[in-house]
Amino acid sequence: MKLAMITPVYPPYRGGMGVVAKQNTAAAKSFGIDVTVFTPDYVGRPHHPEATYVKTWGAFGNAAFLPTLLKLLRSYDIAHLHYTFYGADVFVWLWSMLWRKPYVLTYHMQPKTHDWREIIFRLHRLLIEPFILRRAKAVLVSSQDYAASIHLQHRNLIELPFEVDTERFLPGKDLEFRAKLGAPEQASVFLFVGGLDVAHSFKGVSVLLRSIVHLPTTRNWRVVIVGDGDMRQSYVDLAQALGVTDRVIFAGALSDADLVRAYRAADIHVLPSLTKSEAFGLVTLEAAASGLPSIVTNLPGVRTLVEPGVTGFVVEPNDEEALETAMAEFLHNPLLAKTMGSAARERVLDEYAQPVLASRLREVYNSVTVSG
Repeated sequence: MKLAMITPVYPPYRGGMGVVAKQNTAAAKSFGIDVTVFTPDYVGRPHHPEATYVKTWGAFGNAAFLPTLLKLLRSYDIAHLHYTFYGADVFVWLWSMLWRKPYVLTYHMQPKTHDWREIIFRLHRLLIEPFILRRAKAVLVSSQDYAASIHLQHRNLIELPFEVDTERFLPGKDLEFRAKLGAPEQASVFLFVGGLDVAHSFKGVSVLLRSIVHLPTTRNWRVVIVGDGDMRQSYVDLAQALGVTDRVIFAGALSDADLVRAYRAADIHVLPSLTKSEAFGLVTLEAAASGLPSIVTNLPGVRTLVEPGVTGFVVEPNDEEALETAMAEFLHNPLLAKTMGSAARERVLDEYAQPVLASRLREVYNSVTVSG
């Protein structure tokens, strides 16, 4: 079987969609499937040796016009499209129609914005998306909760949560890396991991910064922000304006190895996302596998990753006071992070470990190719 993995982003570019595409690629290869990753050759972005970079006929953000996919996909038996992927999805659909080949689709998120781009998103959902979905042999979603929230329907809608490598992300305390980050050994360290670019503006970094203004200064705590992008300086400026620069550490983009160490150098993970553009939150699973509790927002899909009061807290999006209260709870009860972190690790082992989910992905590929 020859499988084409088609994704708008791929590591080393930071983003959950690319990470999932990489995980799916590794799983398929472990089954003996011949996999090629196709992703746009965006100007200025680094390449991964595993991927094939396709010339774009125009790109904006993480969207790219890729008509050459029609030729590149000719010899493949099946495609796996990571969606939404504006500009490429229509050519996967055309390839499928012309050559009578099947594709599966992972529906990562339904983009939301409050600027002019929302017009494009709505037109795409109205005019193009129905054809893309109808032609897909299976639509994979990280949770039925998220699918229901956006009224996503398909004759073969399959819940397949994103996996986490529980052998790579392990509990423990990396005090050496904590010191390298600039966080005191005895501090309670809150960790945010995410892109700091316009495409990831929904991550809620500004809300996080505003929520810590009134955290007790009598307690020893730090917020470490891992990530980079064209909005980083604006967040640095906001932290300065709020007077919290002495408590916030902008760590920048980290290597895969250092990201593992960053989780082990922290105590609590925070994902303060604002909109349904955040449909899952793979970083929350990475944190849980590392033995960290999480504070996440009450968004479909995202909220399923935390058992409130057991593995962390769920707060309303854009609610600075609620986020502050949850963070303060950990500061006032130092043992809480350890207790909840242990429970989070056990939950990940039971529900999100690689072997179980990879096996389910293999069943999807087999069923699709058999049914044609």
